[in-house]
Amino acid sequence: MERTSAAGAVNPAGRDTDLYGAVQDIQAGYWLQMRQVLARTVNWPQWISRTQVLGVVAAQANVVELWLKEEPSSLAARVMYARVATERVLQAHRKHWTRDYRKAGDLEKLVARALEGCHRASEGNPDDPVPWICRLALAETDMAGRYPEHHVAPPPHEYLLPDGPWGLLAEVHRRDPFNREAWHRMSQALQARPGPAGRQAVATDFARWTVSFAPPDSPLLLLPLYARMQEHRERQVNGPAAMLNLLWTREDTTRAVTQAFEGWFRKHEPATSSQLDLNYLAYALARGGFAQWATEVFDAIGDFATPAPWHYDVRYPEKQWRKAFEEDREACRRSRQRSRPRHAGEHP
Repeated sequence: MERTSAAGAVNPAGRDTDLYGAVQDIQAGYWLQMRQVLARTVNWPQWISRTQVLGVVAAQANVVELWLKEEPSSLAARVMYARVATERVLQAHRKHWTRDYRKAGDLEKLVARALEGCHRASEGNPDDPVPWICRLALAETDMAGRYPEHHVAPPPHEYLLPDGPWGLLAEVHRRDPFNREAWHRMSQALQARPGPAGRQAVATDFARWTVSFAPPDSPLLLLPLYARMQEHRERQVNGPAAMLNLLWTREDTTRAVTQAFEGWFRKHEPATSSQLDLNYLAYALARGGFAQWATEVFDAIGDFATPAPWHYDVRYPEKQWRKAFEEDREACRRSRQRSRPRHAGEHP
């Protein structure tokens, strides 16, 4: 989730005002509000979401290490160390440390540190899904196949799905069924080592499989939209630009968009929803010709726009993503009076 200030900066706390204060505290070099916010967290989904946001912010400093040094027996501090250590591995991997032999050894040390943090956090509270989510996230970085838990056969009879960290996903699911972050981490891990068909095919097959049994109001209903965005990005590089808009009006896409809007958006409050999910849904609705529905989602987003997926828009440079967001929002608002929701299979 993300909060946008009047100046245009983005804060990852989003609408969670309690979390917003803790983020500011971390950025100032303190950890007390982080501890207090986590102590007030009442369920696994909120715990997972908050520790994820705090981990991303705290990875840039040493506040969690200071907290753990001050309170070495704190279970929350152990979980936050697992989060921070994992986030540092992901950031190093995405900076292509694996391609630099001088830094590859440093990356392995970061991985070992993160795994140790995950094990210590699990020992403190075996029921906590977060250490397992962190181990699942690390699978994205295991390009050499060093860790057997990242290369497990898929569920029986699921021949379209590749090997991956299926056991880790099952451990998270046992503790918090259909957790949003876990399924997204799984998708990212599978796409990191795609088969001959490519990343887009892996993302599509995994999303289709997930939606086939996910609860009817689950945020996982939006996974197909993330898969479409993966296809959109690949077509920007490899395909004709004229085909990009057709991607969002295909029958399978309109069916997925309808299911996400009616099954998920209609049943969730914006305050408890992922801001990233809302932005992806608004993008798909706007590009697919669902102006009236898109306007409802834009209204729910309010001031909480996120760079993704708008920074993938070819009309503007990546740093001008807000122009793409505002242009689509205004276009949908202008056409709201003369548009109506379409059903799957209809053409705009």
